[in-house]
Amino acid sequence: MKKTIIKYRYVLTILAVIILYSGCAGIPARQGSSIPVSDTPLYYGSGESTTQSGALNSAKLQAVIKAVQDVLGTAPAAANREKLEKEVYGKVNVNALVHNDSVSILHKSEDNGTYTVTLGVRINLPAVASVLRSKQIYGGLIQPQGGTVVLSDQEPPSPPPASDTSRNVVSTQKQENEALPKNVTPKQASLINSIINNLTYMVYYDEKTVSNPFIAKTAVGMANKYLAENGFEYVDLDQVEQIKKDQADAYEEETGNSVSMIQWIAGKLNADIYIEVSVDTNARTKGGKYYGSASVSLKNFDASTGAGRGTAFYQTVPPAMSTVSTEAAVNNAVASATYNAIKKAVQQAEVYTRKDLVQGIKYSLVMQNTSDSKIMRAFMKGVERKVKSIRRVSTSPEETKYEVRLIGRIEDLEDIVYNVADSISGLEGVSLVYQRGNSITFDTGL
Repeated sequence: MKKTIIKYRYVLTILAVIILYSGCAGIPARQGSSIPVSDTPLYYGSGESTTQSGALNSAKLQAVIKAVQDVLGTAPAAANREKLEKEVYGKVNVNALVHNDSVSILHKSEDNGTYTVTLGVRINLPAVASVLRSKQIYGGLIQPQGGTVVLSDQEPPSPPPASDTSRNVVSTQKQENEALPKNVTPKQASLINSIINNLTYMVYYDEKTVSNPFIAKTAVGMANKYLAENGFEYVDLDQVEQIKKDQADAYEEETGNSVSMIQWIAGKLNADIYIEVSVDTNARTKGGKYYGSASVSLKNFDASTGAGRGTAFYQTVPPAMSTVSTEAAVNNAVASATYNAIKKAVQQAEVYTRKDLVQGIKYSLVMQNTSDSKIMRAFMKGVERKVKSIRRVSTSPEETKYEVRLIGRIEDLEDIVYNVADSISGLEGVSLVYQRGNSITFDTGL
């Protein structure tokens, strides 16, 4: 009997140890950190909006979202993403999930009517846990049987960079802060900066993926508004619509549908970057007020090649509100989301274009009537001294094809061909035959 009691006590002790360690394992803790855990952890968030109060609430919500991800764990949070967005983030008053008396503003700014706020706030974890359980969202520390939920304070974020109020300031700082490779000469660096600062943008939407053209055009209009206000060259929406209306037959004849109509129009209107807009919206009515949310995705493409030049995404959190109609609320949400997304899209386009320019843009150079191999060898050596690189792809008496990499535009390559040809006996009669995008063809006159 005595042995049985001892054995029973031993089993209880082991169970107690297991329960203790399993409970501790559920609390996220930073390795080597002495920060205490509590049910009011300090979290940080940043938000943007067209109003200061909206930016404040957006920042609070971001802090709450981070806390929810921590209490649920990565996998459960990802599995319940859609439900969280619809049933929690989109419906619950964020002020009920935080302790407003603990708000500490770390940074705030205003740029062209857009307010940005970064703050710290203590999360009301019992309220967060109650909401998640009421929506039957479980995982990590949130279990159906209840229990205390605690987290450790987040570490403060790094101070944000000073807000720039003009494109010129941004461009200047990029030029000064981004180290160019040593093999880029000052003249080439100047050319790169000149090209970057003078990019022309065309914003439109792909009709195949847009269910509401009116909403899509609202997004295009807001993107163009940002470009105009910040001194960027851009193609007006009416110009795009006119080309689509008047030259549909020419598009099919010239391209055979081998490129998208948007890319073809961008080339016709001399745009450097074209941006495709995708918009997804939701609307609801509550308490006599109308709410609209929007997710806007912008994809950048090189107008000559169709190559990707980065993407940008923005979602309105919290939803935009209107006292007039759901349509008005949705329009407000689309306008706000697009205005914020286009900033990121332009930054991405500049970064990707800069990288391409540093490496040298790839061009296809075709020379027709190349029967004299010695002359063509001299021509290739002459071009080689003026570009990043040149590679012969194929050759025959009828034509020779080259792949050329150059820090410059197609017009610069055209000038190089003429200059080199003028220095070689027999090539004085070189003339341009054809050019489209990054492909250019000449007749040697031989």
